[in-house]
Amino acid sequence: MSAALASNWKQSGSGVMGWVEARDYEHATPDPLADSAPGILAHMNTDHVDAMVLLAKLQAGIEAIEATMTSVDRLGFTLRLKTSDGVKGTRINFPREVATPQDTGAVLVEMVKQAP
Repeated sequence: MSAALASNWKQSGSGVMGWVEARDYEHATPDPLADSAPGILAHMNTDHVDAMVLLAKLQAGIEAIEATMTSVDRLGFTLRLKTSDGVKGTRINFPREVATPQDTGAVLVEMVKQAP
């Protein structure tokens, strides 16, 4: 992530915004999960809500009642969380970059297994 993007990254109540300088696109390549992300999201949101609630607590310190994965890329994922205080969002980074749906699954399993 470029310094410009990192320093301008903001989260509002209705979504996430970021600014990217045009020159940052010169060497950019598509995210390797771009084509498989919809399938990963569907799988996680159908079969692994409890794991996402756990990761929200462990990785972001947010106690959630429900969790929905709203995006995933090679560096991590974004969750929309229903909490006792209302709806919150968080970004959770993977411990290492992933390149395939299989890598993504393996890393998510590792993250859940780290739970005490």
